[in-house]
Amino acid sequence: MPVSLRLSTSKLLRLSAVLSIAFSGLARAEPASCPQLDFTNELPPIPSDPKLVLTADDADLSEGGLSTLTGSVRISQDGREFAAEEVNYSEVERRVRTDSQTLFRDSRYAIRSAKTDYDLDIGSGVFLDNDFTLRTIGGRGEAKRISIEEGGKARLDDVRFTTCAPGNEAWTISASSISLDEDSGRGTATNALLKFQHVPLFYLPWFQFPIDGLRHSGFLFPIVGNNETNGFDIRWPVYLNLGPNYDVTLIPRYLSERGEQIGGQARYLLKGNEGSLFGEFLPSDDRLNGDSRAYLDYQHVGVLAPNVGLEAKYGYVSDRNYFGTFGGGVDLTSTPYLERGAKLTYQAPTVFRVEALVQDYQTLTSSQTLTSTLGADLNLYKRLPQIRVDALTKNSVLDTRAGFVGEFTNFARAGSVEGQRIIAQPYLRWEKDQLAWYANAQTELSYTAYNLRNVGAGLPDAPRRTLPLFSAEGGLRFERLTGSGNLQTLEPRLFYLYVPFRDQQDLPLFDTGQPDFDFPQLFARNRYSGFDRVSDANRITTALTSRLIESDSGISRLSATVGHIYNFRGPRVDLPGFSSPSEGGSDYLANLEYQLNTRWSATATAQVSSNLDQVIRSAVALHYREPQAVTSGRRFDLAYRYRRGLLEQADASFSSPITDAWRLAARLRYSLRESTALESFAGVEYQTCCWAVSATYRRYLVGGIERFNNGFYLQLELKGLTRIGNGFERLLPADDDAVGDKRSYNGR
Repeated sequence: MPVSLRLSTSKLLRLSAVLSIAFSGLARAEPASCPQLDFTNELPPIPSDPKLVLTADDADLSEGGLSTLTGSVRISQDGREFAAEEVNYSEVERRVRTDSQTLFRDSRYAIRSAKTDYDLDIGSGVFLDNDFTLRTIGGRGEAKRISIEEGGKARLDDVRFTTCAPGNEAWTISASSISLDEDSGRGTATNALLKFQHVPLFYLPWFQFPIDGLRHSGFLFPIVGNNETNGFDIRWPVYLNLGPNYDVTLIPRYLSERGEQIGGQARYLLKGNEGSLFGEFLPSDDRLNGDSRAYLDYQHVGVLAPNVGLEAKYGYVSDRNYFGTFGGGVDLTSTPYLERGAKLTYQAPTVFRVEALVQDYQTLTSSQTLTSTLGADLNLYKRLPQIRVDALTKNSVLDTRAGFVGEFTNFARAGSVEGQRIIAQPYLRWEKDQLAWYANAQTELSYTAYNLRNVGAGLPDAPRRTLPLFSAEGGLRFERLTGSGNLQTLEPRLFYLYVPFRDQQDLPLFDTGQPDFDFPQLFARNRYSGFDRVSDANRITTALTSRLIESDSGISRLSATVGHIYNFRGPRVDLPGFSSPSEGGSDYLANLEYQLNTRWSATATAQVSSNLDQVIRSAVALHYREPQAVTSGRRFDLAYRYRRGLLEQADASFSSPITDAWRLAARLRYSLRESTALESFAGVEYQTCCWAVSATYRRYLVGGIERFNNGFYLQLELKGLTRIGNGFERLLPADDDAVGDKRSYNGR
């Protein structure tokens, strides 16, 4: 007859917690999806009763409280369960013993053992000849002996683990013993061997690994690659968890064509502050006559006191070709300069802000190269220092507020005009917003004074400039419901700007440039960046925006904008190497964003000449994303970028499974103007439910030295354990990827 006993206990089977975290600490890759041991399939739900429940077909009770339960024995409590054909239970010792096959399981794993001896009171025991499945990462294993100690410590002897399905052990990790300590959050393995396709990959006589999901010191898996610039390339990072809020990663690296390199990154997170320091040092480059090469990058942002913030950055490379040798692709290797500086900010709530800045740059590309390609000189001035004040009254009178912008900057650059610049700009701003319409106007007086050194013959060393400026803006907001119940808006907008002409040829050019003609420029109060040139203006901007918004989700399915400037008088203030707009209409700017459905989206921008007969600049992109595109879904990107007289590029990429096991990916960035590929790669991946391998060939232009580099990359992923090497995911374009072609001018 069935027997049921309900006993209250505070500790039951600590094995559950220990085993489930033992291998989750190893998991650094995508979980496996293989079917696991058959004893985990089609089992009834585990009872969640907090009391201990014993059920059996028959019970033999003897003196001393020893009970022998036979026939479909179940011992369950709080979502955990023992199942066996025969169990010896001692009520006095509160101990469970079995000499036959026993199954223990909960929502995270299942374990089958040949012999069990477990103390329910203190939560310790021994399990012999075990098979186990970890459902959290889809893995399984075998252990000769599992012993659980009071406090959650455990030891597994003769352990073997894999995430592959039964009968398929493409990869395994074996160890003589694994000790697990919940208090320290660490596992310790001895005589550990990792095999792939029965071929040993790594052997470690002793190593530790995390079992609690937290950060712990230790070796990370190596990164291996090969390219024609550096030869065979291997990095083996070492992670040092120095404290709960700071750590260090050391990265020893060997490049067969260049030598040994040491790199590392230090990170810290303090109360209100965070930062990182990354560096690399190659003592002797075998391909550059033994020259040393180095890279340093420091970033910090934080709060020093209430309302006081600090930002700091410092970048350094030993030579201009460093990123071309050790960096990534066409984007990284074309970096023109590295910034160094610090900015201190005091923000008085809603009243004023004070910024103090010191700034310098390391130029990586020659001024002659940049001037010939972009019409720009990026040998930038140092700011030693710059102090800026922005103030605006907290309250308004008749919807009008008063404000002030002030700045002092000391510009320094060897062999050039240097000196100080003082700016004072008081202004009045009127604003009104009535939901269906809005309007604002601003009038200001801009005063600029210089104190210069090293000026040319006949030029003043203390020039001055005073300019009044006036601007006004207004717009309407129309809304209607479409036949499908969606919301459509129509938003016309006008902006007027008046600035009288002042001759500024005697003023230096410290930080002034001409940015792209884009939508923010339509409504800018100065068509130049910086303060050394303030363009005269008598113009009106018209713009029209329409959006289609889904009423249910709030998603903007369609957004279209077109804008245009009409100059009542052509501006006369200009920059060397740049032409000024003439009287009449400017180029038209148009932008379109269309979310076709959850997978397809398209964007388009264009700059068209005023008489609509010539495209000055355009960019078109089409994107396809499946919801699971990050892992195994299909994705497709097609883009075209054009800038008259500067660039014409096409960019196509895709990543798609072609069968259940095979996946292909490729990308081509092609310059139609030069008829050459800037970057290309092709990759193939084969994957099973428990492992995957990918191979990638890449060819890219090294911007600093204007030549191509070729590389071959391999990545092996053991699902549920780790990834070794580099895959092709990082080479695919980001969703906001775009070709930057901004032009600027700095320095005489």
